[in-house]
Amino acid sequence: MGRRRTATSRMTNLSNTAEAATAREDPGVKTAHLLYIDVLRVLLIILVIAHHSVEPYVNPNPPEWVLPSAPFARAGVFLWVNASFFMGLFFFLAGYFTPGACARRGPGGFALERLRRLGFPLLLGVVLLIPLECWFRYRATGLPPEGYWDYFTRDFLGLGTRPPYWPPSRRWPELMLGHLWFLEHLLIYSLLYALWRRFAPINGAAPRRTALPGNLAIAGYALALAIATAAIRVWYPMDRWIAFLGFIQMEPAHLPQYLSLFAIGLYAGPRRWIETMPRGRGFLWLAIGTTLAAGAYLLVCSGRVHGFDVNALPACTYESLLCTGLCVGLPVGLRELAIGASRLWRTLGKNVLAAYVFHFPIVMLIQWLLIGSGLAPGAGLIATVAMAVTATFLFTNYVVLRIPGSRRVF
Repeated sequence: MGRRRTATSRMTNLSNTAEAATAREDPGVKTAHLLYIDVLRVLLIILVIAHHSVEPYVNPNPPEWVLPSAPFARAGVFLWVNASFFMGLFFFLAGYFTPGACARRGPGGFALERLRRLGFPLLLGVVLLIPLECWFRYRATGLPPEGYWDYFTRDFLGLGTRPPYWPPSRRWPELMLGHLWFLEHLLIYSLLYALWRRFAPINGAAPRRTALPGNLAIAGYALALAIATAAIRVWYPMDRWIAFLGFIQMEPAHLPQYLSLFAIGLYAGPRRWIETMPRGRGFLWLAIGTTLAAGAYLLVCSGRVHGFDVNALPACTYESLLCTGLCVGLPVGLRELAIGASRLWRTLGKNVLAAYVFHFPIVMLIQWLLIGSGLAPGAGLIATVAMAVTATFLFTNYVVLRIPGSRRVF
């Protein structure tokens, strides 16, 4: 029995190697669908939903509801560990599959496809989702009652004068993209790549074969990322958001991570780093990432560390090593587990984009429903996460994706 499994494993590895070689020879060839990457995306979107579910239990003034209970400070480590890697890994995966998609469709076709898949959700968010979320939060702050249309036109879009009772600490007008900032960044990066390929086409040439990054190169990237992150945070500490050029919503504190991982993904995709990264090297960095994440949880939850300067170089170094370890290790770990073929994983994988777009109002609804429930902060936090994840996937799978034409977008 063991010999049969070993032989099967070898045949699978040979098949994967052949597919990777084909991809290297022609970056326009559509390679076999990587089911384990769908699993990774599902796990990441669950973390996104959990992140926004936990946030009001930790922060006194979150973008969701302001809860009446005192902040559950120790849960802040969950937010910090998440922010250390999960959106950066999303950017890496997006960059990884961008060159192949652009090569197959051509720069123009790729740009149109990105406008449909990313531009439409952004438009939907600005017109409906984000102002509705802001209006509900406005009504919960004790400000004078205001109808949705009045709020949307005057206080969200700024078509009027600022009300005299508007809190000085709250921006006006409130026009923003909220949690959809990721789609805005991804759309801009994709269009810039398509423009570059328009004037610098591949012309069918195979990418130059290069060795996979070794442990020293990976560690060097982590150190460079730490230095760049710490330098940015001198002027823009974590959780400070700006509107770059007046319309690009961003948190500069994490920008070195997002930009670098998307760029690395662009380089790594045609060379199939995920499919060919040696198992031992991937597991080593997975161990580094998970150990650092577990260490952060232990230090905070045990009470040995009550807080640290997340903008200083030591914390940025810890964060960058954690990020690098998980970004290298998680794809390899899931690849070796060879999961994703089941019906459940396939169904969840088809819901990732819709779940990202629609989860935030669902999270807010559940948080509101649990206000006054009498649950302790820890129990309320767990209940919110479980209910939000379940409700989001049920809503997207059985409502959003059943709308005619929605699958062309989501």
